[in-house]
Amino acid sequence: MTCNHETASRGVFLAEAIDNRRLCREHFRLVVRAECFPPSQPGQFVQVQCRPLDESAGAHEVDWSARKPPTLTQPDLTAREPLLRRPLSLAGRRDLSDGGVELEFIYRVVGAGTHWLGEVKPGRKLSVLGPLGNGFAIRQAKPSAVLVGGGVGIPPMIYLAGALAAAGKTVAAFNGVRAASLLPLSLTCDALVHDRAKPSACISEFAALGIPSVVATDDGSLGCHGYVSSALGEWIKQTKPWPDDLVAYCCGPEALMKATADVCGSHGIECQLALERHMACGMGTCQSCIVKIRDDSAQGWSFKLCCTDGPVFDAREVRW
Repeated sequence: MTCNHETASRGVFLAEAIDNRRLCREHFRLVVRAECFPPSQPGQFVQVQCRPLDESAGAHEVDWSARKPPTLTQPDLTAREPLLRRPLSLAGRRDLSDGGVELEFIYRVVGAGTHWLGEVKPGRKLSVLGPLGNGFAIRQAKPSAVLVGGGVGIPPMIYLAGALAAAGKTVAAFNGVRAASLLPLSLTCDALVHDRAKPSACISEFAALGIPSVVATDDGSLGCHGYVSSALGEWIKQTKPWPDDLVAYCCGPEALMKATADVCGSHGIECQLALERHMACGMGTCQSCIVKIRDDSAQGWSFKLCCTDGPVFDAREVRW
């Protein structure tokens, strides 16, 4: 698909895999290049087709008699080949001098779709639908920000970190994983990872932007022992930031986001959440990714869609 960067908002684009390598036990980093891709924001996502491009290859009609079922041969029915696209948040974007665009994703291999993606080699063509959803809001009046990412919620924090650094914000990144072997980031030096909520230049992806980081692991194998939301709470108590100067951004498992929202709410800090839901279409058609949002109705809430109304929501609006 061809597009005009100034007018296109989203579309289906052909992208070529440039790099696809393992980062840790379960996570991979995929970089693709597209000749064209509309403007995007941190917090937005894409839908990637995790199967060969020719979706109609081998498709054919079969007779279903009353006496016996047909013999099925299509890959999506016999070989667990994914039919639906998979949503991936943007971990980075580079606009190239020749007009092309490189998009970066960090994904976890958990099922048939991401397993197929993990086998992708450089040169393979992929179909990418996007960008989809809304993005994080950068508050011009607030000079500071904290990024809270857990597991596969860390990638959009990397993209956001670049935007915040470019806007001149003072930023600290809090990264939570179950164990050190599941950290989808690069350590600059193990010795820089503190066991208290003390940000340091320990994570390469953030240190390259001048942003210090905290690492928390559920099992205590690296950094702070416990949940990353607890590390954030400890840091707030230690530094006592002025609430009107600070914005918290968070993405990860729902329990993490709720805990982060509670910590920020108790200190009067604005918190924006990039919610995660199972998304079939990513464009509001299937209605599968509903989120309860507070409103002024008699029941006090209504449903919104994570894919089109979000995925970024104000934490105060979310009804858990």
